[in-house]
Parts: sequence; C-alpha cells; structure tokens
Amino acid sequence: MPRPRGDRATALIATAVVGALVAVAAVFGVGISSANPALADVGAWLWSTGRGSVVHANGLSGEVDGRIDVRGKAGTSLKVVQDGATVLLVDERTGVVSRIEPSRLEVTQTRDFATAGLQFVVSGKVAYAVDPEGTVQRIDPATLNAIGTPLSLPRPLGAAGIDGGGGLWVPVSADGTVVRVRDGVQEKAVRVGKAGDPLALTIAGGLPVVTNSRTSQATVIGEDGSTGVIELPEEVRIAGDEPVLSPLTTEGPLAPILVPGADGLVVVIDTDQRAPQSVKLSSVADPDALGVPEVLGTKVYIPDSRTGGLIVWDSATGGEPTEIPVRRGPGELDVFVKDGQLWANDPHGDQAVVIDVEGRRHGIDKDDRDVPGPSRTPKPLPTPKTRPTGAPDPQDTRPPEPDPTTPVEEAEPDPAPTKTHRKNTPPPRPTPTPTPTPSATPSAPQPPGTVSAKSGPGKIDVMFSPSTGGKVDHYTLTVSPSGGTLTPERVDAEGPFQFEFRGGDCGTDYTFTVVAHWAGGEVASEPSAGAKPCVAPGAPTGFQAKAKNQGADLTWNAPENAGDGTTYTLSGAVSKDGISGTSYSVTGLKNNQKHEFTLKARNAAGEGEGTATTTVDLAYPRGTYKNANNNQVDTLIRSGPSKTGEIGRIPKGQYISITVICQVKGASVTESETGETSDVWNRIEWNGGVGYLSETLMTTPRGGFPAAPLFQCDD
Repeated sequence: MPRPRGDRATALIATAVVGALVAVAAVFGVGISSANPALADVGAWLWSTGRGSVVHANGLSGEVDGRIDVRGKAGTSLKVVQDGATVLLVDERTGVVSRIEPSRLEVTQTRDFATAGLQFVVSGKVAYAVDPEGTVQRIDPATLNAIGTPLSLPRPLGAAGIDGGGGLWVPVSADGTVVRVRDGVQEKAVRVGKAGDPLALTIAGGLPVVTNSRTSQATVIGEDGSTGVIELPEEVRIAGDEPVLSPLTTEGPLAPILVPGADGLVVVIDTDQRAPQSVKLSSVADPDALGVPEVLGTKVYIPDSRTGGLIVWDSATGGEPTEIPVRRGPGELDVFVKDGQLWANDPHGDQAVVIDVEGRRHGIDKDDRDVPGPSRTPKPLPTPKTRPTGAPDPQDTRPPEPDPTTPVEEAEPDPAPTKTHRKNTPPPRPTPTPTPTPSATPSAPQPPGTVSAKSGPGKIDVMFSPSTGGKVDHYTLTVSPSGGTLTPERVDAEGPFQFEFRGGDCGTDYTFTVVAHWAGGEVASEPSAGAKPCVAPGAPTGFQAKAKNQGADLTWNAPENAGDGTTYTLSGAVSKDGISGTSYSVTGLKNNQKHEFTLKARNAAGEGEGTATTTVDLAYPRGTYKNANNNQVDTLIRSGPSKTGEIGRIPKGQYISITVICQVKGASVTESETGETSDVWNRIEWNGGVGYLSETLMTTPRGGFPAAPLFQCDD
C-alpha cells in the first residue's frame, strides 16, 4: 500500500527541529561504575519494535551492553542506519530522524523531514537523504541539518549507496543511468541501460556495481570512472522486468543478487575476477519468501520469511545450503554486514544472531532487561552450594549411571526339563530346508542436490551436493548444448563433488545436469543456470602509439585471459568498436598536436573496467637538407608557398644546410635546370623565422605528399 507523502521538495530543506525524544539509557559493563557507558568496539545497534527500544550488542559475545528505550515508539517500526559513530533512527512512515550519541546513550538530535519513504545513506562524514520521488539532499550526520540545496533527478530513484571515495551513486531507471553526486554536486551520469530498465545498485568493496535485469548485465564502475560489463546468466533476463534483490554494500569484491522467481536463482558477481557464479536454491520451499542476500567472506546469507531464519550457501565450496534459525517462527529479518560480521535481527521480536567470517555465531537476547546502568552494580554471579559427597547435582539431568561397586546379577539358566517316556513314539519328521529370503531391493537415491556453475577463463567450474538415501556408485555430468571436455569424466560416490568443463564457445550459455548412477539405474538433478566458459577480459598491456603523418600506428598485447573472440574498443582521439587483433592504424589526425587513446578489451562475457591509455605526439619531425639546382641564378626564399613575396635569397652556386619543418602544397613550379615540376613547398627555418622553398630547389625526399619522414603542415 502506498505510504502518504508530503511536499518533498521543501521538506528536505526544512529546518524545524522537533523536541528530542525522551530516552532512558542503560549500559552493561562488569565492574564499571563510571557515568560514561562502555560499549564494545565491535558491535551493532538493533531495533525492537514491540518494546520501542534500540540495543547495542557486543559482536564478539552476543551480550547486550547498551539500551535506549524510546518513549512513545513501542509498536513503531524504525530503521537503524549506522556507520562508525553515526547512529540514526529513521521512522520511514513519517520522515522523523533521530541521532543517537553512543558515548552517552542518548538521543541528541531529532529532525522531522516530513517525508515518508526517505532513504538515509551514511559513510563516515558523508550523509545524504534520498527521496525515491526524485530529490537528493546532502545532510550533516552530526546535526541532521541540510547542506546546500537539494538536487532533482527523474523519478523514481533506486536505493543509493556511497562508494569508497565518498561519492553517492543513485540509480535513475527513467534514464537508464546511475548518477554520481560528490559534495552535494551532481556529476556526469554513467549509462548502464536504456530508459526504463530496472536497475539495482551494490557498492562492492568500494566500487559501484549496477545490475540491469532487462539486459542481464552487471556494470562495474572503477575509481577512475571507467566501466566494465559482466554478462550474467540468461535466466536473469528471462525472470522479467522486476529488479533483482541486492545488498546496498558488501565489504569485499563479491556482490550477490537474488533473481525473483520460482527458481530461487542466486548469482554471485566476483568483481575482481569479472566472473559470475550461479546457483538455484531448488531445495528452498518457497523462493518467493527469500529476501535481500548478504555476503560475508565467501558465504551468502539470505533471509527466509517463511521460516524466520537464514539460508546459507558457501560460494567457495558449493553444496547444499544450510539454515540458521533466528526468530521464533515466520517473519521478516533485518540482515546486514558491519565490521566483518553479519547481523540478523528480528525487529518485531527479541531475538538476533551475529555471525563472524568463520561461521561462528552468537545468539542475542535483546529482551535481557538485566543490563546494569552506570550507577548499578553488576549482576552477582551465583554462589556455588555445597552438597554431600555423592549427592546428585540438581542441574545434571543425565540419567544415573550404575554403581561400579555393585555386582551385576546374571539370570540363571532354567533347570533341565523333566523327560516323559512314551511308548511307540514315532520318529521325528525331517525338518524341511528353509527357503532363502531374497535380499531387499536397493532403494533409489534422491537426485543430486544444488548445482552451481562458475565461469572462469576458458572453463566453467561445476559443484554439486551429493544424493541422499540409497547407494550411489558414481556421478556423471550432462552438458547442454553438447561440446567441450569434462574433467573428470565421472566422480566417485565419496567425491569430491565437482567437475571442470573446458572448451566450448564463449558466446554460449551452458547448463549442467548431474546424474547419479546406482544399481537400479540413474537419477538426475535439476539443470543449473547457464554459464559461459570465459570471463570478461582485463586491460590490454603494452599499449603504444607510433607517430606518422596525420595518424598513428597502435599496437598492444592481449590481456592474459583473452580468448579467440576478444575484440577491442578504441576511444579518445578516434572511436572504433570491434577491433580484432592487437594493432590498428589511425588516420585523419591533425599534425603538430598530441592525441590520447584509450583501449578496452571485450568478449562475449563482457568487458573489464580496466583500460590501457597511450599518447602520440604528432609534432613535426624536422629534418636537415641542402638546397639544390642553384647554378644559374640566386635561389629566392618566399614568404609563402608561392612565387611572390621574397624574404631572402641564397647566392648562386652556394649550397647550405637548411632545416625543413614540414611540407605544404602551393603554386606549381618548374625548375629550369632539371625540368622537374612540383606544387610541394617546404616550410623552412630562416633567420629566426620561417620561409618557404619549392621542393624542386631542395634535396628533400620525393615519392609522395608529404614525403616521409616529413609531415604535412596543418597550421
């Protein structure tokens, strides 16, 4: 249901400050009686809607060490925005924002932006309020005051993020661009699609990554503004025009996305290797209940509102996803990564979990009311009570073990039965030989589980989880479309559960099905998402430009991971797409100037954001030559390429060395001594200035205009 919105353009620059919320602070610190609270350096703030309180939890222990009860906010859902010492409580329904001072456990500033649905983005001393309806306002995170005037962008605006350099990136789907804002000033927009394309932004390791689900591409923007494109599986495009779910930030180079749809498709984009890895979470009961994925290390954590827990999948090892319970029953979770730890909070309950990069986790009881304040004494530890030797521990619930000193009585055998003698007892009948019981028919194993595919240079790594139940003999891999080579050809039942696919066509998406073979036949997994046997190439190396008249001969070395289908895009002084090979000849440049070129490699998997640059200087290559044919009359130096305008002369019979600057066409001249006719004139250095002399009167090279190594005069 749409939330009410006020006058957004004016609300963002409003200066009215409402009264500070009354807060009651308590701090946990054993042995601390100071008035200053001591919160853990590694921790996070977590909201509890039911009690209207925000608590600070220690990330190393899960203990709550600080609490603020916000009066009048019980039952209100607030969003916690936190970065370093900046902690904001945002009421997304009303636009009221409060700032917490962690060192005092108090709400120190409160401001009513009077705008519902605002997104607040904070990184260090940089903060912005982003209104999806088209307004971006820089704010001071310490005072919540507006800085400068708001920016207007075409609506609707996507979720924004701040890069490693302090620049805000805002997806503008209406234009198919992502706009960078620095110091409150809008900079050049970067095109990442067409107008109306659904866009989703993640700041991965400080770099913006924009996923366009309509084109099935992820654009990575480098620190210098260069862009690289990573082609994603075709299933991303097939899923429809709905934006993918992606985290706002990740602490490393991995950017996970969840594609809406019944497959539960997760794609992990590796911005360092320029490679996507995909997996279908087919074992998840309801993929529509999955939320925004987060990543810590190599593990992807996805909230599942159907269970109230986290789905965990390790992109490094593959295999079947596991689940971590968080809340008591179904419901939404607030999941985020902060300072190398993943936090999953039940905002409507009292439970939360913190997990480190090794997977160790601590449960958090946000409802722990025994949080000592600055004037309280620590909660006393229970005093151990003495008990008689041998008395049972009342806290030990294990069943009692037998006393080793008590002998164990064994049952005595029954006495031999009394025999009764009978006359004419018939001989016993022979006991028939029992029919052997046939062995049970082995049961079929379950199909192999999750299959993931990760693109690499010239290969695809395929990992899968083994079948459960039954007895598998071995596994094989079916490739569609067929082609390439597999290593190994089969995987034993004990693993390792992975294949390597090499060869194939870089422009083709290959899918993989794992087949489990057993005594009664075979069972197959669901096919994987598509993957290409290549990655977007890196930057070319050894880029050089050799000057020539009005042009340059460019040469370079291919990137290390470039395949046969790699092409190059040239920009700068000349633009050219689809260059094959590692050389290109540029013409049509103006002499006596410097020209810069930028080169980028591309293949069917995309293009890396890395580029190579070089510069060519087309300064005139001056040469020294002697005058010629000066045996009849004095040689006249002209002011221009014509037969008029004398500025000097060389006496008859005299031959001197002259510096030629460049050549230009002018009046046609026929030399009487040789009969040579030419309209080419040499611009020469003469008496501290320049003059012109027909080439018929000099020993300059012949054979064209201009005659190499001389250049044409372009000024």
